[in-house]
Amino acid sequence: MKKHFAHKIRLYPTKEQSILINKGIGCNRLMYNLMLSERKEVYELNNKNKDLVYNWKYKTIKEIKKEYPFMDEVDSQLFNWTDINLKNAYSNFFKSLSGKRKGGSVGFPQFKKKKEYGNYTTSNINNTIRYIDDTHIKLPKLGSVKFKNKRDLDGIIKQVTISKTPTGKYYCSILLEQDVEEPIKIELNNNSKIIGLDMSLSNFFIDSNGNSPHYTKKYKKYEKKLKRLKHILSRKKKDSNRRKKLRKSINRINEKIHNQRTDFIHKLSTSLIRENDVIVVESLNLKAMSQCLKLGKSVMDLGYSQFINQLQYKSDWYGKHLVQADKWFASSKICHNCGFKYTDLTLKDRKWVCPNCGTTIDRDENAALNLKQLGIGYVHKCI
Repeated sequence: MKKHFAHKIRLYPTKEQSILINKGIGCNRLMYNLMLSERKEVYELNNKNKDLVYNWKYKTIKEIKKEYPFMDEVDSQLFNWTDINLKNAYSNFFKSLSGKRKGGSVGFPQFKKKKEYGNYTTSNINNTIRYIDDTHIKLPKLGSVKFKNKRDLDGIIKQVTISKTPTGKYYCSILLEQDVEEPIKIELNNNSKIIGLDMSLSNFFIDSNGNSPHYTKKYKKYEKKLKRLKHILSRKKKDSNRRKKLRKSINRINEKIHNQRTDFIHKLSTSLIRENDVIVVESLNLKAMSQCLKLGKSVMDLGYSQFINQLQYKSDWYGKHLVQADKWFASSKICHNCGFKYTDLTLKDRKWVCPNCGTTIDRDENAALNLKQLGIGYVHKCI
């Protein structure tokens, strides 16, 4: 069975190679904006004749490159991906309008702004991308580029995305095609390990055993420092060196927050998948939660959506089972002891007494235990 895996490695280009990467990012942005501008202009002039717009012959990549000779300095394959990305942007927009697109709504394609960071994608044609040794990779137009990586990169290289971060670091995301055995889900029985996870804004989650990971809110830790630096930044002269230097300092802090959160979520999700056979979580609309009840910063600081995504693909890798409860499942309102549903429970009530059996219930632990019961029901169906 052939599967695609992406691996991200850190690049250490020379000064000349850095200039070429920056040119590639700039040419990618320019080509995208030129193609989008032409399409918008044609539509605005001929919006009453849809057949004419649909059958319009736009400029090809070759014709645009003739008008901008400096585009020949960068890899030619990246422009094919520019065209694909623009078509995907249009496709997502129209699918979003008709309701056929999965996920949130997508607006009309926007022009790309000129920034100090960005990326471009290129394909591996006739082995133009290959490993030279354990620390060097050959990339189109760049030649041999030094990289750092601790993982095995086995497989056929299909394409790479070269990116530059706001802090000035360079990365290469490699898409590999590998022959792997199709993962088989483990057989469940009465001794299978089941755990329920209830999201908690203060503790990340509470599990059905009453435990929670030691989590410190990453953004909140640096919030005051970021606020002070942004206030200083607002008083700096535009395009001055001091403003650029301060902007880079702010970007470093944001990058640190992102890296710490991602590292925590990866380690936590991997340990949960390895230790349990069935994991039961809630189906939450995190976007809606962040937009109401003044919980925006707290919800976004958790990165809980990223956590669920990692549990999904890692459960497939390890052959484990991830169960997502229905969004209307009242995990907090149902007593785990007798099954009574307490409809008068409000968000302020963190502890409550069951009117039916008199059990004193902690809201979060109760929700996790109810999710575990849901997992037990799932196991009985599978046996």
